[in-house]
Amino acid sequence: MTCPIRLQKVTESATFKYSKLAKDKEIDLTIGRTGFDTPQIIRDATKKALDEGKVHYTTSKGIPELRGLISRKLKEENKIPGLDKDNILVSAGAKHIIYEAIMSIIQRGDVVALPNPSWVSYESIINLSEGEIAWLPLKPEKGFIPDDDFFSALENSHPKLIMLNSPNNPTGAVYPEKIIKKIVDIAQRNESIILSDEIYEKIIYEGEHFSAGTIYEDTITVNGFSKEYSMTGWRLGYAASPNMELINRMSLIQAQTVSCAVSFVQYGALEAFTDEAREDVTCMVEALKERRDYLINRFKKTKAVIEKPSGAFYVFPFIEGSDDLLFADSLMENGVGVIPGSPFGSSGRGCIRISYGATGLDELEKAADRIESALK
Repeated sequence: MTCPIRLQKVTESATFKYSKLAKDKEIDLTIGRTGFDTPQIIRDATKKALDEGKVHYTTSKGIPELRGLISRKLKEENKIPGLDKDNILVSAGAKHIIYEAIMSIIQRGDVVALPNPSWVSYESIINLSEGEIAWLPLKPEKGFIPDDDFFSALENSHPKLIMLNSPNNPTGAVYPEKIIKKIVDIAQRNESIILSDEIYEKIIYEGEHFSAGTIYEDTITVNGFSKEYSMTGWRLGYAASPNMELINRMSLIQAQTVSCAVSFVQYGALEAFTDEAREDVTCMVEALKERRDYLINRFKKTKAVIEKPSGAFYVFPFIEGSDDLLFADSLMENGVGVIPGSPFGSSGRGCIRISYGATGLDELEKAADRIESALK
């Protein structure tokens, strides 16, 4: 049977592939989640919703109560204007939101500007839409923060859509406000749409988060509950834009695919906006920062090129002269699961992605010992 063209350039997710391989290893540094539990107040509210029989379809865009809280959060915390609950779309995870956005914007041959390296699913979803990728180079010695080469490539690509992810997966980089404003300037000149994936927004150790949607109306702001509240398996994300045409297109795709996000999960997520839930997040971020600092101090003693990332829960060291695929395989044989950098883009060659989100300091020490030994 002939494979459809839209699938021929789509490959297995490298993160899922290596996470599967690492399941029986002693130390698993592959998974893109934290090891913390969902805040108790959210779990209790979800159980209550189940007991109350809130188990049926909701409106396709999500329950009004949740969309209202998301709208208020984005207006008050992110300073994004022009939003009310009708500008919000709730879906089964931020990944599906990104799929809906790209499929509602991109036609065959349209250019999508994509930082290199980037989260692996961006490339696959763009390929499903039959768009063309313009890669924007990033460099380990610059901490994977956009520089002149990045901006030149972006300017010359004349993209229909620009993908932006800060804090970043796989690098942990947090883009300063001045960098995002430069990206917005280029988007305005090219009449491009920006998709700003802000799923790691609250996991920042230094600096402050800045949303492109604050200053640019043709932005789709994507966020969710997976990383901040340790709810990866709950599958709950959202999109927001003052551009109602974009939200309505995405909503149309949603109605014909997943229908709506899980009902009782939406009701549970109402408690994510409480002080109690946010206190849990603060404690989690403090623990993650301690892990990051430990790994950075260890890597600084090796030949790896690494700048301290300011957010998310990844480090992405560059090991000059190494084949990242072979290096990751050798670590796997030594009981440490990591993900090679190449699947994230050509600028990821020679790098490995280490996720410290679900691993305590004792295990990180063992992993660092083995990685350091391999580097020697």
